[in-house]
Amino acid sequence: MHEGVVLSNLARAWSGLTGQSCAFAPAAEPPTPQADDACFMLPITDCVTGFSSHPRALVLLLMGAAESQALAAAMFGLPPEQLSPADLQDAGAELCNILSASLMECLDDASLANLGLPQPLDRQQWPEYTHRGERRALFVVSSDQPRRLAVMLTDIHRDGSFCRE
Repeated sequence: MHEGVVLSNLARAWSGLTGQSCAFAPAAEPPTPQADDACFMLPITDCVTGFSSHPRALVLLLMGAAESQALAAAMFGLPPEQLSPADLQDAGAELCNILSASLMECLDDASLANLGLPQPLDRQQWPEYTHRGERRALFVVSSDQPRRLAVMLTDIHRDGSFCRE
């Protein structure tokens, strides 16, 4: 994976959607979800089978409440107090989709080719998904910024189980 390109792509995606700058950095460990964080996942299938029921990898996204509101407000052109929970969920799913595509562009693995549909992930499942998979990449917002964002690419077995126990 071309780390510098990934970092640039992630920052450009956030800036393009929100109009706000945001620098990402590699991380050793995923953040622990907070009570108001939103989590999303997007399955990736291989180019051999292409079956959405047989994902080979997942992109995981964690966003803080302030980031969810800033994103949805910018995407829908509404002030934060007029946003519905569905607006926040739609914006988060779209960000997960865009960041997934950004990660896929930078992979040296052509076998992962088909992006699935982003879906909400229960916060309680975040630790399971982030600590049991075979992690390929993890990027978070730089520690010198107040934003709360994390995006991760993790492999899973063809049978749907995680690579590590």
